[in-house]
This record gives sequence, structure tokens and C-alpha cells, in this order.
Amino acid sequence: MNAAPADIVKGIREAGVVGAGGAGFPTHVKAAAKAEVVIANGAECEPLLQKDREILKTQPDQVVRGVELMMAATGARQGVVAVKAKHKEVVASLSARLKGRSDVRLQALGDFYPAGDEFCLVYEVTGKAIPPGGIPIQIGAVVSNVETLRNVAASAERPVTDTFLTVAGAVKKPCTLRLPVGAAIADAIALAGGASVPEFAVLDGGAMMGRVVTDLSEPLTKTSGGFIVLPKDHVLIRRKSAPRPVYSRIGRSACDQCCFCTEFCPRYLLGYAIEPHKVMRSLSFRGSGKELWSEWSLLCCECSLCSLYACPENLDPKNVCVSAKADLRAAGRGWKESTLAKGAPRPVHPVREFRKVPIPQLIRRLGLEQYRADAPLIATDWAPRRVRIPLKQGLGVPAAPVVSLGQKVAEGQLLADIPADQLGARVHASIAGTVRSVDSAITIEA
Repeated sequence: MNAAPADIVKGIREAGVVGAGGAGFPTHVKAAAKAEVVIANGAECEPLLQKDREILKTQPDQVVRGVELMMAATGARQGVVAVKAKHKEVVASLSARLKGRSDVRLQALGDFYPAGDEFCLVYEVTGKAIPPGGIPIQIGAVVSNVETLRNVAASAERPVTDTFLTVAGAVKKPCTLRLPVGAAIADAIALAGGASVPEFAVLDGGAMMGRVVTDLSEPLTKTSGGFIVLPKDHVLIRRKSAPRPVYSRIGRSACDQCCFCTEFCPRYLLGYAIEPHKVMRSLSFRGSGKELWSEWSLLCCECSLCSLYACPENLDPKNVCVSAKADLRAAGRGWKESTLAKGAPRPVHPVREFRKVPIPQLIRRLGLEQYRADAPLIATDWAPRRVRIPLKQGLGVPAAPVVSLGQKVAEGQLLADIPADQLGARVHASIAGTVRSVDSAITIEA
């Protein structure tokens, strides 16, 4: 029997489903919207990561079911599963499952970066542009990562207590794993055979948009998608570790305004008012002049293509844009308050198709060629003896604990809830055991 839309939304909320491919937006909020199309984002364009591909290979029916449930909840008449054409096994499997259907179809994507950016993906699928500073629902689209949709499909039976992630780079056995939320990053690396270099750091989230992690006791969350282990002296670790004073000083002294950062920007090519080379000018300004140049950062998606691929001087326009956005935000200025919001919309750039960056070329530019390797999903019966589950695992407020110190909990039991009128997500026990601490996270020992 098909569930009513309200029941689907309720089930997703109670299961604590959040976006597993980005910032962790609570999925029940998306499910409560009214949409025309639901898009399963399987683009997965971060180099070396492949957890979404492995989910589509091993659990395609669950992903399609998640699309169907989101369509039922939102009233959408069309569902689309977007995946790169190069993954022929996945494409063949999905094509067979969707054959003869008019309501759900497959969209084959090119092998470029950043194909998974919502603005790029929605345009590729629908031919429509999301309004500047807006979100997909404004043009009738709901976009969810394939792992998110797998969790939606399971929400009527179980809450989200695990996460899929790829461990790649300088490890002995690159692989994709399904692990309990709250296990440590160190555990994931150990299951991949451990690091193959003596001194290393880890990129959490990928080579392009990931952050540098040195504390391997940090817990896995519902949004953990992959870890790339690299030598501590690798260029990506050094560049991503540079503080604001360093990249600002170097950018101010070395930027020659060649505009390559802008000419390769995926959102600029879609017609949005984002021009990183103009933001770089803000480094030499103070006061109102600085603010005017900084406004060109407001639509930055932080994909890092400008910094890690386009700039011939190896400068950091992306982080300059991030800093500029933070400064404007602190001053109470967002897109709606900017002078750029009053301008007329631009058309898609006529050479957009010719400036898409191929993934193999990007991998070479990043210095990751030696780490290219398959990272298949492996089954493991390993279980942690201890987990530390953060109360905040996505956008919104932290969940409020409903358990106390010393309490025995079962796997899947609710640990913390959110008020009905607040944005956030519930969290549940990923192992059975005893609650040992309750603060910004809940620690459970088996």
C-alpha cells in the first residue's frame, strides 16, 4: 500500500535522514515541499571517491524506491537518476530497471567537475536555471544524493545509523565502507589497511571541497562521504592548511588579473554574477571599495576549481571568496542586499560546454595520479566498541538529548530529538551499549 505524503514526511523526519552528499540539510523539509521533479544526484565528481557509485551498483532498487517516495511526498510527476555515463555497469543496471517507465528516467552525465553542483545538475537535467542566491525548489526541483534516497527508502523500517564512505589515497587497500555513525576516522583508515606513508594528513570530503583533518579521533557523521589520505607534505595538504593572512597576502602581491579563475567558474559559465578575479581585487581595498568587489563572491559554490585548477599562479581565489562572504555576512549583507542582485539576468556562456573540466585532467593537476585506484565496497563484520555521536550532524539546531548517563540503549534507539518547529535532525544509537557521556555528542560504549 502506498503511504500518504504526510506519513512519508513523518517517517523521514523520525528516521533522522539528512543530505548525505553535502551540508546535511534535513530531508524531511525537502519532502514536505511541492515539486515537479525529483533528482537523484549520483554525479559524484570528487576525484577518487566512489561511494555513490557503489551504492548504485549494490542497492539500485533502494535508490529508485527513494526517488519514488520523494515523488509521492512532493507530488512530483518526474523522477531522474543522474549518473556519469562512464559508469557503464551502473548505467546498464538502471536502464534495465527503468525501461518502459515514463515517470522515472536515467540522465547520463559527462565526466567533468563539478557535475554534482546543484546549480549545474539542475540545469543539465531540466534546462532551467535556479534563481541567483536561490535553491532548486524555486524552479520546482528537489535534489537529493543517492545515499540520502537509500536512507529515505529505509526510513519506514529503520533510522539512519550508518554511513557509506570511500577511503582512498595513500592507503594500502582503497575501499568503500559502510560504518556506524560515531566510529572514528582512524577506524575507517585502519579498515583500508592503514596509511602507506609514515606521516600523513586526511582530507575529509574530497580533494576539492574537503577539509584537512589531523585529529583521527573525530567521529564519522551522516554526511561523511570519503577520506583521502595523503602525505603531510602533499601540495593539497599544504594549500588547504594555509591560513587567511597567508593566502590574502600572497594573492594581494601576485594576482595579475588574468581572469582564468572566472573563465573556468562553473556558475559564471551558467550566467551567474560570480567573478572571482574581481574578488581578488578586494585584497587591495579597504572600506566601501572592498565591499563592492567582495559582492562578486556571494554566489560562489566553493568548488575550488578556481584555486586548484584554473589559477596559473596557484593562488587561492576560492578561499578569498569564502572570506569575503564571511565579512559581508558579518556586516548583514547577503545576495538580496547586494548591488548585483539588481542587475539583469545573464545568459548561459556560449562556450560553457568547452570549459567543462575533465576529471582525469583534474586528477593530474591535483597531483593525485599515483593514487588512482578502484575502491570497491567491501563487507566487514567489524563493529566499534565505542562511538561518539554528535548532536548536530547537518544544518539546523543540535538535537536535544533524551537519554542520560549510564542508560542502556539499543541499536537504533532515539538518542536526541528536535522540536517540531526547528530545523535539524534526530540522532539514534548506532550500536547497543551504555551511555558514557552527554555533551555536544553522546558517547556509547558496547
